[in-house]
Amino acid sequence: MNRQFLIAFLLFSITGVSVMNAGDGKQQDAGLWLYASVSPKPVAGKWLTTYGVEYRSKENFRETSLWSAVVNVDYIFNPYLRAGAGYEFFLNRQADGKYTPEHRYYPEAILSYTRGAFSTSLRSRIMNTFTQWSDPCWEGRHKLKASHAIPHVRLKPFIAVEPYHDVYPVKQGFTKIRYFAGFTYSVSHQKIDIYYLREDYLHNPFVRNVIQIEYNYAF
Repeated sequence: MNRQFLIAFLLFSITGVSVMNAGDGKQQDAGLWLYASVSPKPVAGKWLTTYGVEYRSKENFRETSLWSAVVNVDYIFNPYLRAGAGYEFFLNRQADGKYTPEHRYYPEAILSYTRGAFSTSLRSRIMNTFTQWSDPCWEGRHKLKASHAIPHVRLKPFIAVEPYHDVYPVKQGFTKIRYFAGFTYSVSHQKIDIYYLREDYLHNPFVRNVIQIEYNYAF
């Protein structure tokens, strides 16, 4: 238990310092993102459904950025490949305090491979995010993740990178990139991810620094 606490404390301290320093510049922001989801047992061992809700803050943790809800359905072809689609509904908080709705839907494919304690995965999505059906905005995102299980410890450290790019209309090509570093803690049917996320916008100097906590319950 002491070893687990030490690893968690060190990782959280490093990410916390990164986020605290992020508020010094005018072209940076920091926030906390909280995500909770449930995943029923796969239907026929093939259809995996996840339902989730998320809260995000901004302005160095002082203001709400958005609330969102998501439903995702994937078909498990084999241990290495699954594919499916998802829908997200957002309530974005504006400067005047009012909330505006936004929608997103996407197809996705996930490749994964595990050898011993080492695991890798690649998730690709093509997303349409819009406020009006007549104003589509198609974008691609591709998350490459690597993790390593620590023997006799329930913590699994991981790193990941996720670039975004225009699909339609094409304006700037690659628009931003996210970097992740953190760990997963699993026990019984529950899993929690705690990590630092850095979001770099490629066509302006803005950087977003985030502490994210994700909780999933599978039953």
